[in-house]
Amino acid sequence: MAGILCTILTLLALGKAPEHCSVGHVPWFCHDLDCPPYEVTETLGKDVELRSYDAGVWMSTNLTGMDYDKAVRTGFMRLFAYISGANEGQQRIEMTAPVRVEMTPGAGPFCEDHYKVSFYVPFDLQDVPPLPLSKDLFVDPAPSVKYYVLSYGGRTNEKEIVDKAASLMQLLEDQGLTYDASTFFHAGYDSPFRLFNRHNEVWLRAV
Repeated sequence: MAGILCTILTLLALGKAPEHCSVGHVPWFCHDLDCPPYEVTETLGKDVELRSYDAGVWMSTNLTGMDYDKAVRTGFMRLFAYISGANEGQQRIEMTAPVRVEMTPGAGPFCEDHYKVSFYVPFDLQDVPPLPLSKDLFVDPAPSVKYYVLSYGGRTNEKEIVDKAASLMQLLEDQGLTYDASTFFHAGYDSPFRLFNRHNEVWLRAV
């Protein structure tokens, strides 16, 4: 995945801003890109918080029958083509953050895992996002929702994402908190060019 990303992502500037994420006021790890607005409603432990996200629109694509790396690579390229002009207005659309991957494990050892890879639609296009030309993409409105979020740094991979999700689940269970165990999300905020201060998140939907 990193090789392809390196050919299409620009070097993002480092910066730092407060935790509250809203239009014009974003956390440092968004690196001045549009990010889905949220507020931290509770801190649950080291690097773990409950966030309340505003309703927002994403552009998404579904993938099944692939390993994680291939699914993310394929999904990213579909979405990158969309923001590069493969939409009804042939409009070039600004990159946003994060690249979000919803991971739904198969029901058994021989069942295929399901992935949904998503880009957040920029603030100025949220009301009327350009429609994709590809049948593999779809406009994906999300309601206001609360997520339990575990943040961590460095470069990551599928095993670490799964391990972090398991750690977050265990922490929530230890605290008697309920969550949707059927699926979880990885949110990645960084270009492969970024060597330091990298930021990753695992999300579980609060119920």
